[in-house]
Amino acid sequence: MAVFSAVLAAGAGHDPEEVLKRVTARILAAGKRIPNYTCVEAVQRDYFQPAAATLPRACPLVIEERRHPGLAMVLRPALTDRLHLDVAMVHLDVAMVQGGEIFSWVGASKFDDAGIFDLVRFGPIATGAFAGYLVVIFEQDVKTFTFTREIVAGGRSLIEYSFQVASAHSHYKVRAGDSWFYIGYSGTIQVDPETDEVVRLTVRTADLPEAANSCETLTSLDFGMAHIGGVDFPLPTRSRQRFVIPDGEEVENTTTFANCREYKGESTITFDETAPAADGAAPAADPTPRNGRSRAPSPRPSVPENRRFTLELTAPIQTDTVAAGDPFTARLAMPLRDAKGKLLAPAGTPVAGRLLRVEIFHKSPQEVILALKPDTMDIKGVKVPLAAVRDWSQIVAAARNSRKRGVKILLPLKGEEHAGVFQFPGEHPVVKKGFRSDWRTVR
Repeated sequence: MAVFSAVLAAGAGHDPEEVLKRVTARILAAGKRIPNYTCVEAVQRDYFQPAAATLPRACPLVIEERRHPGLAMVLRPALTDRLHLDVAMVHLDVAMVQGGEIFSWVGASKFDDAGIFDLVRFGPIATGAFAGYLVVIFEQDVKTFTFTREIVAGGRSLIEYSFQVASAHSHYKVRAGDSWFYIGYSGTIQVDPETDEVVRLTVRTADLPEAANSCETLTSLDFGMAHIGGVDFPLPTRSRQRFVIPDGEEVENTTTFANCREYKGESTITFDETAPAADGAAPAADPTPRNGRSRAPSPRPSVPENRRFTLELTAPIQTDTVAAGDPFTARLAMPLRDAKGKLLAPAGTPVAGRLLRVEIFHKSPQEVILALKPDTMDIKGVKVPLAAVRDWSQIVAAARNSRKRGVKILLPLKGEEHAGVFQFPGEHPVVKKGFRSDWRTVR
């Protein structure tokens, strides 16, 4: 446990050192009693660009210009994307589960032990807001807090402390290329001396490695008390992270948490693909003898590769509210047959999938980009895995017949394999129920 000290000052009857001791004890006690719980994490990432295009510059110059921007450096919104994830705080003795936070797309059947960067392949993203910051700061990194001031915020009298952590003592890691680096950081923490609750935390990184492609990251978290599994625990009501890029661009991630619930004793968290089949999966062999023999398992339906089909949405996609990670529902617009003409799935067969990307471009031309990934097809009550890519053949043929100069083909990004990318004009389009798209199955 770290040793804390504080510089005392006259105030409104509260001893900053005693308040700090009580807050520390409360955080450490809560950290030992964190229940196994999960919440839905919603992340909105807003990308800003300078009014005039600029080349990458030394970070000290970028940060100084940020404090006193000229007209050319005034930031304008360029792009917004959104993510919906399930995040869990669990007690696992697994080295790869860093800080106890693990992630999956919202509503997925299992968590991904490879880390959030295998889910979110592009754009700045960070972990720790869920529960990691407070535990690391109070239990591991910070050796000394310094009293700075008393303030009134939101009708509450608060005490503010500052802290600073050198890279040698830091557990704050940033990714730079394929490598990870521990970096120093500083910040402030505001507490309510009447309730001994943490109200607000700010963190600013020290100099970052050049390969990180970021000059600094500024984080602010507003806290409230959440009652989960019989334990009161400080949970961020809102987190904001600001990434400053060497070319003057900035990205702000706004994160909120909702639908928090505890993992009960009968619940499980799965990390591999060998877990028991989910509801609706093909049954195993029946061990009950039939005339002295075991009944063979029914062959599991499958979808061969290189079969073309058309999907029709069965519910609209509201681009103002959806996020990467959200599910979508569709059905086959026409029967799906194998190469010999055998019926594999009739028209109307339900198909379920997930959005992998939702991007709203604010600059001209205003448009929305969606990446849709079909996952399963419900054949005779069995959820059959479905791997497919968008089929452009009919669009290309139509363009050729109309003598258009070319067709803009949207390719999936890394991590969006077996997905189709779609472009819709405007900032607020609604992809209507019944929208059709052509696909081709792959291995």
